[in-house]
Amino acid sequence: MAANFDPFASAPAPAAAPSASPPVAAANPFDNFGFVAPAANANNSGGSANNNAVNDWQQSAGDMWNNLAASAKVLPLATSTSSAHGSSSSLAPPKKGARRIIPYTSPISTLETNWDPWLFAAQSSSPQSLWTNGGNTCTYLVVRANDACCLAGGVESVLKWGKKKSDRPAGAGGVGVEAELGTFDRQLNLSESQESNGPSAIGYGSVHSSLNSDSGKQKAPSSGGVGRSMRLLKSGLKKAQQSFEQGVTTMAIKADGGKNPDQVCASLHYCGGWNGQAANVTMANALGFGRDGVVGQGVGRDVADVCLSRTEWVPLPSRDAGEEESDGVLFSIPLCVPDLSFLEAAPDGSGAGVHLTVRLYIRSGAALLKAVANAGLKREYCVGESALLYSNVVQLMSGAQQQSANGARSCGAVNMPFTSGMLAETSSFSRSSSFSSASSGDAPAALHITATPRVKFGPVCTQGWSLTDPVTSAPAGPSNWLKMFNLPLDQGYAFQMLQSHLHQHQLLNASQGQTPVQEMDQSNSVILLANERAVESAVVLPLATACARMFSAAATQSKTLAETAAAKTRKKETVYLHPQDEPRNNAVVEAALLDGCADVELGVVALVMLGDAPEVDVNVGFACGAGFENGPPSVKASLSFQPPHSIFEESLVAGSCPLLDEQSGAGYINGSIQPLGGPNEVIKTRFCPRVMTGLDDLLPGLAGTKPNGRYVGNIRLEVMVGYANSAVDTISSGISGSTAVEGLIELESYLDDARMTGGKVPVMAPAIDANTGARIGTFVLCLRVQTNEKWSPAASPVEEASASAGLVSVAGLDTLTEELGISPYLDCDAPPPNSQLVASPPTPRGMRRRQIATMGSFLSPRFLGNQASIRHEDANALSGRFVKYLDAISATEDLDEDSGLPLFERRSPKPFRPSASRGDALLSGIGFNVHVQSLSLNVLQDGCAPIQAAATQSVTHGAPADHAAGFGGGASAEGGLGDSSKDSAPRGGLRRLEGKRLEFAKELDESVAGLITAVGDHFKSRAQAAAARQAAGVKPSRHVPPNLRAVTHYRTKAVESAQRLHQLNWEVAVRRANCFSQALGIAVTSYLASLSDGGPAWRGHAAIWARHGYLITWEGLLSAVGKELGMIEDASVAIALLRMVGVVLVPDDGASNSAPNDNTRQRIPVPHSPYVRWVNLVYATSSGSHSKTQYRLEIGLDPAHYQSRVPDPLKNGAAVRFFPVLFQMGVDIRQWGANAGRNVQSQIKDKKVGLADTGDANNDGEEGDDENGGSLLDDGDEDDEVGVADSEILMKLNVEGARKLNAYAHSANPVTAGVTAATSPPPVFGSMEQQQAQPLPIHPSVVPLSEAIKSSAGKMEHSVLDRAATVCQRLGGGGTVFCKSGKDRTAMQVTFKQAQFLERFANKKELATALEDAAISYDDVFAKSTLMRKHGVRIPICEKNAGEPKLAFNPLQRKFMPEMLRPDASLCTWSKPET
Repeated sequence: MAANFDPFASAPAPAAAPSASPPVAAANPFDNFGFVAPAANANNSGGSANNNAVNDWQQSAGDMWNNLAASAKVLPLATSTSSAHGSSSSLAPPKKGARRIIPYTSPISTLETNWDPWLFAAQSSSPQSLWTNGGNTCTYLVVRANDACCLAGGVESVLKWGKKKSDRPAGAGGVGVEAELGTFDRQLNLSESQESNGPSAIGYGSVHSSLNSDSGKQKAPSSGGVGRSMRLLKSGLKKAQQSFEQGVTTMAIKADGGKNPDQVCASLHYCGGWNGQAANVTMANALGFGRDGVVGQGVGRDVADVCLSRTEWVPLPSRDAGEEESDGVLFSIPLCVPDLSFLEAAPDGSGAGVHLTVRLYIRSGAALLKAVANAGLKREYCVGESALLYSNVVQLMSGAQQQSANGARSCGAVNMPFTSGMLAETSSFSRSSSFSSASSGDAPAALHITATPRVKFGPVCTQGWSLTDPVTSAPAGPSNWLKMFNLPLDQGYAFQMLQSHLHQHQLLNASQGQTPVQEMDQSNSVILLANERAVESAVVLPLATACARMFSAAATQSKTLAETAAAKTRKKETVYLHPQDEPRNNAVVEAALLDGCADVELGVVALVMLGDAPEVDVNVGFACGAGFENGPPSVKASLSFQPPHSIFEESLVAGSCPLLDEQSGAGYINGSIQPLGGPNEVIKTRFCPRVMTGLDDLLPGLAGTKPNGRYVGNIRLEVMVGYANSAVDTISSGISGSTAVEGLIELESYLDDARMTGGKVPVMAPAIDANTGARIGTFVLCLRVQTNEKWSPAASPVEEASASAGLVSVAGLDTLTEELGISPYLDCDAPPPNSQLVASPPTPRGMRRRQIATMGSFLSPRFLGNQASIRHEDANALSGRFVKYLDAISATEDLDEDSGLPLFERRSPKPFRPSASRGDALLSGIGFNVHVQSLSLNVLQDGCAPIQAAATQSVTHGAPADHAAGFGGGASAEGGLGDSSKDSAPRGGLRRLEGKRLEFAKELDESVAGLITAVGDHFKSRAQAAAARQAAGVKPSRHVPPNLRAVTHYRTKAVESAQRLHQLNWEVAVRRANCFSQALGIAVTSYLASLSDGGPAWRGHAAIWARHGYLITWEGLLSAVGKELGMIEDASVAIALLRMVGVVLVPDDGASNSAPNDNTRQRIPVPHSPYVRWVNLVYATSSGSHSKTQYRLEIGLDPAHYQSRVPDPLKNGAAVRFFPVLFQMGVDIRQWGANAGRNVQSQIKDKKVGLADTGDANNDGEEGDDENGGSLLDDGDEDDEVGVADSEILMKLNVEGARKLNAYAHSANPVTAGVTAATSPPPVFGSMEQQQAQPLPIHPSVVPLSEAIKSSAGKMEHSVLDRAATVCQRLGGGGTVFCKSGKDRTAMQVTFKQAQFLERFANKKELATALEDAAISYDDVFAKSTLMRKHGVRIPICEKNAGEPKLAFNPLQRKFMPEMLRPDASLCTWSKPET
């Protein structure tokens, strides 16, 4: 519906200005397009200087407050005064920061063009006056050129028209067409020279007036003949170049012969000549063009022609002769009209308002011109222009017949005939000489303009808005929401939709007071406006804070567990002394006594054989009775300690001791034999065994056997008597045979011996035959056992911390040692005391646990102490992270210290974490580059408020992986985290590390089994001797000697495996915590987005979520090689962990602010969210700990919103569990190399080696390196070294994902007769559950996906991701898209999904057809996705992360990408911005 005004009335003459006169409308529009180069000192934003300072403006609101503190604030336009020299205004341009108006410089959207006007409003001293309509102050003009604008002959007809004009009679004004077009090309060229070379600073029109007469200009004085000659020479060269370019252009156009359609575009301009001087001065300040930041005389004359906006280039429709007229050309990119109300207030004395100009351009589509990079050859010609008042635009927006229920502004439309230019002279050309006369018609060439609001800030509870969007209220000082969040990114697209197709949709909000489709006027055209937005999530940082709080407490508990285990193990450990360090030994002994040890000193004097000792008495007596001049005969002896808690003896000392018969022995001992002069301790040892009690873990059957209740252990002496075993040192060879002789000293018997207070006392220990138990002699010893009388054991066992509260358990990780019963129980709770003895008869597993329980500790105190230190550091890091995150959420005064840095260099905790911060450990818990990207579809009809039709949302982000920890080596058993120098240290991400855990657990199990077997073999070999010893009255031996090789081998291997496993358990637990924290924020963002208006929750899926879980599909684009393989492994585990989360929506009770308690103190506030108040994350062990741990996430919502907007199935404490499914497909050259079985880097290196072998190693043109020395694989973001490849993992993950998705489909959309989603069983998630469940057939909706996965082996099959996303949409789930950085490959995938959704909506032909089943053309999908990639929000997201508005793809990478994800070459770069 057209508004009631005449926008085409002649514009009043602008206010008089010195040296300026208003242009007179002329038949030739080129007559008015003059140009004056900008002054050298002007703050021109359109030249190369702006590129050199590309990051100057790149500041969020936090930077603005810092800048404003040191410079003059930008004030709203106040009363200005006029003078003879012009006018001045109080609207001074900011010295640094945002601008109010951003001229058009490039078709590629940037942060500057997307943000600056709103940042200007935010930094204003009166932001409320500028923040009108919820911040949505700009207006879109959707432009359609009617059929009369589609010039037959295209550019050739323009040239003919120009030729005709050049032949007019002398005095008619004007110049030849060549000169006219050449002059125009130098002034108002909108060429896209950057299409092949990336965005560049190109002219958007002059900001300095060409309307000033030559007489008004101050010419420089002549410098004489030389200067004049140089000027003439330059002028001649310039004309020659222009003539050459014009000739080449003409030849290219004629050579093409119309094979390629010409292209047209529309643009919006502010022309200083049509507006008053006061408005021009104000406009110059808004553009930041004041000279040196000073507003003064002459500034108003510097604004001549500023291009404010421009559409894309659209091919002219082609028609055969006799065809009917077309609908013309609809431009998909709307013109954007900034908020120019401040210009309306500028007094110019006329009251005429602000004049704007809309122009239509045409350029040749000749193939030759597309291929060249010379901008001078790509000529564009203005074929017409129309005048438009800014007040008319406002009137179009406010003069509608209806308003929506939520007060949204309406859209209005008007037809605008051309007022000048070729299209305005309908009599001067024929639109179609080859068409029938009826095709020419009477309708003049005109533009159909539809005005509609530009929605940067989505109104709450509307399509495209999400619960995770930050509040969009007006800024109110330095503590506003812009301090934490960056502005949304947005772009609109206009498409034509058939009325018949529109009637096949149930519009989402037809019940909210808007015009139903059925009531639309069928005679009006229908435009589908797609509004694309990318908004940062308000819940990412609070959830990362909640995770940091939970995991820091768990890590602290784990540190305590390690300290307790170390102390407990140390309490059982014997303290050994250094034989050569007596002073130090005394201090060690003193400390050991205070710690509950006994001080034992033992000296061996001799082994005296009894007179009736069998077989050796005669020979020994003969030997011992003679030859004492050289000392007594001796034998080799060894001493070992038998601890009361372990069957394994510990070696003490070995040496030689005298071997005497009974007679000689007595004389030797009493000193009657000379020359020795008395007993001599030939073997000495001193050590400090622990004094244990019945409360300690003792060997079975030992508890209660000592009357004093204290257990120290035994010392076993062993000698081998016999020449055959070489045990005898100096005894004569007359001894025959060999006999093992043992002696045993029970230390508990001497604990309270008063004789030992003064030193060692003689002790006689029976020496028995080890095989028969018969006594054959006596060991003569000197012994002292001393304890600390003040030390007393604990009366009751110390209550140990629960391992279920430790990080390993809270991270959902089984230690893999629980079933083995490996002691000490570091990260799992110990069984009840003596539980290994309870079962009778014992089960095989119980019997094994009993056996292992007798083997003591498998973790050394040193290892446990090192673990405690590592865990202490990690706990402090997590605790510090929690404090930093919470401070960032709660901060209301000071700005962050890095606020002056560009976005991609900032490292403070914020909801937006740039991908360049991947290596920052502090930010490891925050998902990076997280955006909610939405595409909302609105039906535009003249005079009506836009009708919300449909919406789709995806969460885009970087891979949830522990980039800071890296993907190299982990740690050695005795070392700490990050000790990658060890070759045995595991490498990779979580999936690989957890596979390595299974290997370590298997090694440990095998080692323990071998140890048990070796111990059993020993006891079996001693069975006969044990029976004989028992018959002789000797106590059975409980211990294993220390010199058994098999036992020593397996025990050493078991200890190493146990320590490696526990070390890796901790590393994996910390890594899980970091990755899970990132994944949780992303998943909750998706869930709340789906819960928002227009999401699946409002399409009947809420009840399915409550019963079967919220389905969320993760679409990964990583390559299974090098570091990205590690990221895949991290992400796959982190995503699977989300299954353990149950999300509960609760109304906020306000207790967290009024009367906090232990529960509400754990609530993490969600600042700047309109409805989400807080989050609270806790773990629960009601179903078990470790892998059975569950997380409960409570989200407090505004009570009113909870009652009115949350679906009933999700209320009253309903816990919705996530059902995450991952699909992964590499889409770049690295994946191609991995699929080929060999990566490209290896091929390049092989080629280099081959050149060296042939003597051509010095070849300067080595393939693979660019002219700057960079590799073809270098793309800035993908800073990955090429490492191990595993193409099989993609197939495994996709098969696993398809199985899970198939199970969910059978539950949410059952195909079995009589079964509904409300009665179907919950889907099976885990692989172990799947093995126990009944096999399911492939669900019909999953069949295409299954076929795609089968065909994807060994190749990049993008259809896997496409079909998985389609199934997810059909089942009412949410989706996320990620690559390593979340900006480049992610951009390709998410724009493809949006274009696909748009095509499906526009081409749905039957009401009963599901949207996912609509037939679409993938050529149209690719065209629309290319449009979104070039003009949409993804390039600015690249700039947020890397500092440059480019995609990090080089030509080689682009070539190997799937066609649907292949970007336009103009968007790619070879630079490395992040490095």
